[in-house]
Amino acid sequence: MPKFRYIVVNKENRQLSGVVDAPSLDVAQNDLKELGFSIVSIEKAEEKKQSKEGTTFEFNGIDKQKKNITGTIVADDRYSAFKRLITEYDLDVRYIVNQDLPKKEKEKQKKEGVISLMKEYQKEVQKNTQKFHKEKIKKIDRNFEREKALVMRQVDFVLKKVSKAIDTFGDDLNPQSKQRIKDFVNKILRLKNTTNLEYLKSTCQDLLKYLQRAEIFTSKKSRLGEKLKLYTDTQEMINTIQRGKDFGIYEDLQSQIERWQSEHIKGKKKIPLGDKITNIFYTIILKFISESKDIRIIKKKISNLNRDLKQYYQIVLKSKDEEYKKAASKSIKQLRDKKKELKQTLRVLRKNEKKAMNAQGELTGLEKVISVINGLSGWLLFYYLVYYFIAELIIYKDLLYTGSDIPTLFFLFNSGLVKYILPLIFLLHVATSIKLNFFKKNAVAGIIIFPVFALASLVIVFNF
Repeated sequence: MPKFRYIVVNKENRQLSGVVDAPSLDVAQNDLKELGFSIVSIEKAEEKKQSKEGTTFEFNGIDKQKKNITGTIVADDRYSAFKRLITEYDLDVRYIVNQDLPKKEKEKQKKEGVISLMKEYQKEVQKNTQKFHKEKIKKIDRNFEREKALVMRQVDFVLKKVSKAIDTFGDDLNPQSKQRIKDFVNKILRLKNTTNLEYLKSTCQDLLKYLQRAEIFTSKKSRLGEKLKLYTDTQEMINTIQRGKDFGIYEDLQSQIERWQSEHIKGKKKIPLGDKITNIFYTIILKFISESKDIRIIKKKISNLNRDLKQYYQIVLKSKDEEYKKAASKSIKQLRDKKKELKQTLRVLRKNEKKAMNAQGELTGLEKVISVINGLSGWLLFYYLVYYFIAELIIYKDLLYTGSDIPTLFFLFNSGLVKYILPLIFLLHVATSIKLNFFKKNAVAGIIIFPVFALASLVIVFNF
């Protein structure tokens, strides 16, 4: 019976190759399609028992559709061939024998079946599973140590704040309240050696909630402003513990990126490739979010005011003490007036910054976005064209690889997904190029160009 050498792609988009026995080319193609493969190439095989790729093995097995499959496969050894058949082709293998063996030896191996090969495969799977679990346990241990370090920082911060509160309000605290706070502190100190981090965090939150109660003070009317501040501070600490964050550390995205760059990029002679790629990504982000130091300070102040306002609103809504409610209402009015002033200052700063950018000919935030999209789409088109021509040479001119040795990645352009993505990228590049080169400062042009791009994209998706 004739043999046909094939290259196919399975459902996982993985390239497979081998030899199939069939009376004709059409029958061979149908057999492969029934197995769920997409055929890349198929041709009649030359009569060679030994190929340069490895040893040829005959096999028989049952596929998922309960169909009997007989054929040949090329591999380095019998076990490798068996492993490929059960993992890549998903076959229930009955036998697999070296094609070069004498007839008697073949019959002997066929009768023996694949029990020894299956045992070897099970040992390999068990070994890999054990290795996976060991790595998982190590990862869990590392995560626990990081979480424990964070919780210890939270505990130390809370104890420091509680100590300061006792010093501030010592004369105004009930004796029972003082003792209750000390009991909480002693309990937390004992729990610092525990592995139950959730219980430790819960105890810290219980202590902070206890400090918020007005009943712990002998005089409710004295120093109301300071007591309200204690309430808002403790509530913020509770929220921070629940979010799993560090206390007293606030960084906006721009500050986080700049800190990362100072740690990994600046002053470093040898920079790992991963850090270089990350730095390119961060640099692009900075183009869109960069703001002056004065603007960032104002935004931080507004953020803090919003946090305090939230806490005071909660006091007004939830507190049963009328004196606390009145003091909180007064603080809300003061904070809102201050927030209004800061917002006005922020608008002036942004307006002046925009004027300075226009005077220097710098791009606006939207123009920066369009510029980056234009550059990215241009590079994607360039890389695709380079990839396409290289793949054509490798597949049809036997450059670097031959036959079944060709890696699956060179068949990417056969994917239906690329058929849609490529023209969409091309249209996006054309639209952004027209906007940047001919209508950079024309807002009306942007209103027309991008809806046209969206419409053309829909036409491609539904009619390709």
